[in-house]
Formats: sequence, structure tokens, C-alpha cells
Amino acid sequence: MIDKLYQKTILKHAANATGHGSLDDADHSLMVNNPMCGDRIKVYIKMQNNELVDFTHEAKACALCQASASVLGEHFYGLNKKKLNELIELINSSLENENGPAENNWPSAIWQDLDVFNVVREHKSRKTCVTLPFEALLKAFDEMD
Repeated sequence: MIDKLYQKTILKHAANATGHGSLDDADHSLMVNNPMCGDRIKVYIKMQNNELVDFTHEAKACALCQASASVLGEHFYGLNKKKLNELIELINSSLENENGPAENNWPSAIWQDLDVFNVVREHKSRKTCVTLPFEALLKAFDEMD
């Protein structure tokens, strides 16, 4: 059962670690922790006209969280608070609802990479591992307001 969680595509995203590192000229940074499993991620953001123009992260986390952060690191450009809230709702729907994966209507084809995390539906305690990078980014946006 654990093999499904750590399939090759997830491990590949985690190994790629797209966007990993600090951002020297960040407008804001924020660290969040998942007390349930010990995952933690620090996000660095640079904004322009209320849209994300640069994003990096430092994740000390499981492969699911690292892979999720890497997907976010690939596709962050142009996100704003509204778009991110909508994306988080879609991710939660995909991870919680039995028909979520079949009903996924990602805002753009680039986010279809998130379909790989549908296996987490069977492991409710691991959902936060996937959502943590997105929630950290949302908290950083909130603190910028």
C-alpha cells in the first residue's frame, strides 16, 4: 500500500526539487510545519502587481511534500491569492472526493501534474503532505496583505 504513495512519478518530482533553495531578493518568506508528521517547508516569494513572479522553497519533508513543492515550483508564475485559493479547493476536492480525480477541472493543463497525488485519497493522514506547500504559499500571501 505504501508503494502506491511513492510511485516513480512522485519520486521523480521530489528528486527534481524544482524551485528548491532560498531567494535572496524575496519580498517575504514564511516557514510552516505539519505537526502530524514533522514536514516543514519555508517558502520565499517575490510579487509584482499582486502576482507571484518568483517562488522558491526549502522543504525538510517526506517525498510527497517535496514532490508537491516541486510541482508548485514548476508552475507558480502568475498565481495570485484568488487563483491560489481556487487551486487549493481543487486539490482538496481531488484528494477527498471519490470522484475527485474524474472531475478534476484544473485551471490550466499545467496543473494536471497534480493528478499523480490522487493516490493520497486512500491515506487521509497524508493529505496535508501534499497541500502543505500550497497552504504555506497562501499564508505568505496573507501576510503580505
